[in-house]
Amino acid sequence: MKSVVITGSSKGIGLGMCREFLKRGCSVLISSRKKDDVDAAVKNFSAQFGPDKVIGITCDVTDIIQVQALWDAAAEKFGIVDIWVNNAGATNTTLPLWEVDPQEIKTVINTNIVGHLFGVKVAMKGMLKQGFGQIYNFYGFGSNDDKKPAGMGVYGTTKRAIRYITELLIEEVKDMPIQVGSLMPGTVITELMIKAIATMPAQEREMLKKGFNIVADSVETVSLFLVDEILKNNKNGAVINWMPEEKFKARMQDPYYQNRDLFSELKLDA
Repeated sequence: MKSVVITGSSKGIGLGMCREFLKRGCSVLISSRKKDDVDAAVKNFSAQFGPDKVIGITCDVTDIIQVQALWDAAAEKFGIVDIWVNNAGATNTTLPLWEVDPQEIKTVINTNIVGHLFGVKVAMKGMLKQGFGQIYNFYGFGSNDDKKPAGMGVYGTTKRAIRYITELLIEEVKDMPIQVGSLMPGTVITELMIKAIATMPAQEREMLKKGFNIVADSVETVSLFLVDEILKNNKNGAVINWMPEEKFKARMQDPYYQNRDLFSELKLDA
């Protein structure tokens, strides 16, 4: 089966994808900046799937040496790296752009843009050397022209950049044995999302939650879909989209999604 590296994968959708890959017999490298989170995930998955299937490495994706260490560790443990997923990301406090702390702006831009660029650089060099491989980048709010959520200017800027990077790479690898694709998870209720919602004014927060009850989904639901589609994909330029326009429109008319309380179902407080 495939061997997979996922950046930022000790929590949220990254962790969910690790679990789904492991369920399908793949080998996975888990990474995060926090050693305790990585160790906990590795311990849990090793008990479920065997220590030969999982490895954990701490990594700050804004440090090229640490990103290279991910590839080196996975290649040493598994022999090859079939799939590299650039998932590590940061979001800004939901404030007008001019009120976001300068250090927070730097963190979001460096993590989301520089981190993706470093991931692509390391994965491309390794995959060209071994002669094959797939790279996937995560889209999000800001990737599409029609999505400009208030208070998410910094994050949205980075996601627009990631779309450009991905589309450029798809063209650049056309005559190479590497495939590049994009992952569009829709709105996923993660710890990162909960923290962002919690910083909003109460009235705005409640309005946003109503919308999320219609369009959002759990980590488990989306992770299963993304992993199945990645493992089925054999072409360059794949767009793996959990929430295409037709599904969105159907949900807007569906009484179940109009009335559900996803936050209560998932026992989350925002």
